[in-house]
Amino acid sequence: MMRVIGPVLTAHYLAAFTALGMPVFMPRVLAELAPGAPTWLAGALYVLPTLCTALTATTWGRLADRYGRRLSLLRAQAGLALGFALAGFAPNIGWFVVALVIQGSCGGSLAAANAYLSTQFSKEPGRGSLARALDWTQFSARLAMVTAPALLGVAMAWGGAQELYRYLALMPLVAFAVTLCLPKDDVHGDAPTKATPTAIPSAWRDWRGLLGVQFLFCFAMVVTFPYFVPYTEHLGVAHDSAAGLLYSLPHLVYLVALPWWRGSAAAPERPLLLGLALFSLACVAQASLTTPFWLVPARCLYGAGMLLAIGGLNRALGARAGGGRAGHVFGLFDACGKWAGAVGGVAAGALVSRISLAAPFLAASIAGLVAVAVAAFVFRPQKRQLHVPASDT
Repeated sequence: MMRVIGPVLTAHYLAAFTALGMPVFMPRVLAELAPGAPTWLAGALYVLPTLCTALTATTWGRLADRYGRRLSLLRAQAGLALGFALAGFAPNIGWFVVALVIQGSCGGSLAAANAYLSTQFSKEPGRGSLARALDWTQFSARLAMVTAPALLGVAMAWGGAQELYRYLALMPLVAFAVTLCLPKDDVHGDAPTKATPTAIPSAWRDWRGLLGVQFLFCFAMVVTFPYFVPYTEHLGVAHDSAAGLLYSLPHLVYLVALPWWRGSAAAPERPLLLGLALFSLACVAQASLTTPFWLVPARCLYGAGMLLAIGGLNRALGARAGGGRAGHVFGLFDACGKWAGAVGGVAAGALVSRISLAAPFLAASIAGLVAVAVAAFVFRPQKRQLHVPASDT
């Protein structure tokens, strides 16, 4: 399987580097394109591609099930390249907004990559291998989160923020070429079945609960993202590269710890509940900081909670995905996360403008604690049904 997962992860890393590196520097882009723009606009533009992906993810997922998951992955990479090229040459804020809409509407590379991998792993015994593959697609995303902000922060010393969009458009094109070398998935041989999350007795309630946990957790992460650089500057971190490194630190924890961590597919609630609790604690710590001294350990705790929470979600999702509707399942799960990201970005702008730069971390902590309660409900022990013997009459 390494001949498949290796190229998939490489292509996904290139796409994720492109998509995840620039949004954290959105205030710098706005300073070049629209000097004097209101503070809330950075948060709104931060979430615009995410919102467009949320609106289109389930449709792309259904089309992937019908026409092929590899084709859907190629579509996501081409759309990302087109959106970034247009953003790099946008003469004004209007054209830039159009570019972000194209980037988001044609994006969704993570869901497309996961759906494609499900076609390669779904025929193996059990779901543990698929869950592990989902861990590694998250690994490539976290690797992009570690490398992209720091490297792009350094690159801005030699050029403008908008100009970087032009060069970054080349990376998804390379990912497109790598994906072309992957084997096609057998669409006709993987016909839709009734083995979907909603077809199992009582699973519809659990599936909705799992989507609720996904929404709350993604909201909690994203609400802390858009204004993290100004937050570190407020604490006394002066250099862009240092702010980018602090932003990436939780993802670095994920990268270092994932190869050593194994989670049980039979009990996904254990890492999920512990991870959400640690994540919430880390957010409370960051909300209460007044100096950068404790920021590093707080970010490391944030990363540990993120690792366990994502691992638990992947194992729960791996047990429910696969079959002919994998594209729809992953698309719906991704859309739920994207809606949460859109709400989180808007909430971040409102919290920062009305309260303080630390307020998003407090909101993230509250959302994490609510996610703990929802997850505990989803994975609660089922009551045994009493067996009533049939009457002999």
